[in-house]
Amino acid sequence: MERWTLKWAYGEAQVQSLGGMIAPVRFDIGSGRSVSPLHVAPWKDEPPLTGLLRALRGEWPCLPFGMVKAPDGLPSDFKRREASDPWDHGYGANHMWQRVSQTEHALTLSIACPPDSDIDRLERTIEVDPNSPAISVSLTVHARHDVVLPFALHPTFAVPEGGVEVLACPHGDILSYPVPQEPGVSRIEPNVSFLSLAQIPTAFGLMDATRLPLPVRTEELMQISDCRPPFVLRYPRAQAEVFLDWNADELPDALLWISNGGRQHAPWRGEHFALGVEPANSFFDLGRVAQPSEGHPLSNRTGVLFRAGRPRTIRYRLSARDCHVG
Repeated sequence: MERWTLKWAYGEAQVQSLGGMIAPVRFDIGSGRSVSPLHVAPWKDEPPLTGLLRALRGEWPCLPFGMVKAPDGLPSDFKRREASDPWDHGYGANHMWQRVSQTEHALTLSIACPPDSDIDRLERTIEVDPNSPAISVSLTVHARHDVVLPFALHPTFAVPEGGVEVLACPHGDILSYPVPQEPGVSRIEPNVSFLSLAQIPTAFGLMDATRLPLPVRTEELMQISDCRPPFVLRYPRAQAEVFLDWNADELPDALLWISNGGRQHAPWRGEHFALGVEPANSFFDLGRVAQPSEGHPLSNRTGVLFRAGRPRTIRYRLSARDCHVG
C-alpha cells in the first residue's frame, strides 16, 4: 500500500494505491476554518481484509460497477446474469494502482486490467485547483473491445457527530432497492418509487434522510433518477457546503448509500456511518447480475459505451465553500 499527498493553498488531499482512492481531503474555506468531507472507514488497514474493504475510503471509480452476486428475493420478472469477473465494483477498485507522475498540483495513476478483460487499462488524474478549495478528477478508459458496461463513481462522504444536511440536487423519481439492501436491517419499502428524500416510505412510517445520521441503525440504497448536479451537502459545524459535479449526460442518476451503523459483522461492527453519492449509469449495483423488466423505470440504465482504440475520459469535480451566516 502506498499513499501520496497533494498540498496547496486551499487544502490537502491524500491518494492511496488501493483502488486509487482519494481521502482524506481537507478543504480550507477561509477564516481559519476547514471541512474534511470524504469518509475514511473506522477500521485500520487489516491484512485479513482483501480487496476494497481493506482500506475503504473516500472516492474511487467502479468499472464495471456493481456486485458480482445477486441478492436473494429479486422479482421473478428480472433476468439473471453472470458477472464477468469476481470483483465487486471492478478490478480497479480492488487492486493497486501505480503512480505515473506527480507535480505540485496533480497526480496521475494507472492500472492494467487482466488480459481477459474488455478493458485494457485505466488512467486517473487528480488535480487540485491552485485558486480555490476544489479537486478535479479525470478517468480515462482504454478498451480492448467495444463494450457497454455499468459504470459509476463512488464518492463516499463523512457523517460526523455534528451531522450532514443532504441538500441533494434537482431530480426525477427516487427508486428504492428491489429487495431489502441489508436483510433484517433495512427499513425502506423495497421496489417502490417516491419523490422526496424527506418522505421515504418504510414499514414504520415515513423516513427523512435529508439530515444524517439517522436516529435508527440501518443500511439503505436508493437511486435518484435524472439527478442534475451539482449534488450539495452541508456540514453545519464546519459551516461549509460541499459540491459534487459531473456530466449528467454520461451518468444520469445518483445512487444514495446510507450506511448508518446497521451492519454488525466485521469489519463494520456497527461503527460505520457514511453517505455514498454515486453518479451512475447502471441499474442500482445490480447491472452485472440482473436485468429488470422492460417496464421498470431504470430498464434503460445499461451502462456507458467504451470503444476499442478510442479512449474515453470521464471528468468530475469536488469542491467546498463557506456557508457561514452572521
